[in-house]
Amino acid sequence: MSSRPAARRCIVILSDKSSGSSALQAYLVRFAGGRHVEKTRHHEHETLYWTKAASLLLRPQEPMLDSEVPIAPERARADLLALLRDNLGDAPAATDDRELVFSGWRALCERFAPTFVEKSPHHLHQWSALELLVECMGASPDVTFLAIGLVRNPIDVVYSSWKRWRAAPEPNQHEWLRAARNLQRLSAVLGPRLAVLRYEDAIRDPARLDFVHAFTGVPRTPESQDFLHRDSIQKWRRDPDFRFVLAAPVRQLALELGYRPEELDSGRS
Repeated sequence: MSSRPAARRCIVILSDKSSGSSALQAYLVRFAGGRHVEKTRHHEHETLYWTKAASLLLRPQEPMLDSEVPIAPERARADLLALLRDNLGDAPAATDDRELVFSGWRALCERFAPTFVEKSPHHLHQWSALELLVECMGASPDVTFLAIGLVRNPIDVVYSSWKRWRAAPEPNQHEWLRAARNLQRLSAVLGPRLAVLRYEDAIRDPARLDFVHAFTGVPRTPESQDFLHRDSIQKWRRDPDFRFVLAAPVRQLALELGYRPEELDSGRS
């Protein structure tokens, strides 16, 4: 993917939880000229912008495990206004809530130019949020967009959540499935504006991130080579207390995404 001359660029990382989005965001900021919001009430510079927009505009959303999403419309509006004021000085003038959402996003892209980076492990679970993002792309000809669909081996995802927060693997795997299905659906809508990236591939081969550097126009440096660490891959194999087998639909979709059977099977139950 070649870079495009544009005053404002935007990279949106779409992923499930525990899929490496924080590491990828940090990479983009440190090595690819990206910038994220400075103030937000959430961790890891997340905004939950498009899920809040979906709430504000009364779009349907799916409940999520261990999450405040979907957020009540009144709270979502207050959150968006606070985010815009904290990062822009004031919210853009708008005649209605839809215009507020889109003009607010374009203002963030301008404030954090040349490349605004946003990530949230919530947006890929909500088709209504993704629809709004696509609508904003179409309504913002002055902003060049790139969506990165970041995928991680589902058994690594559920193990990470289980190890860190003791989250139950069984329901978590079905959240991974929902996110991955939405990613497939979004790929058909966005075409080349969406790049699907397996987290493991980015770790094993730094050249897999060359498309990002081409998009931003910032060359990859030798210092970036070892930024993403291999020690996060297949850690569950070394944990005798983790006994879990993926459900058939989850395993099948992981195979469709290029994971090999031996990467998905623990041999323990």
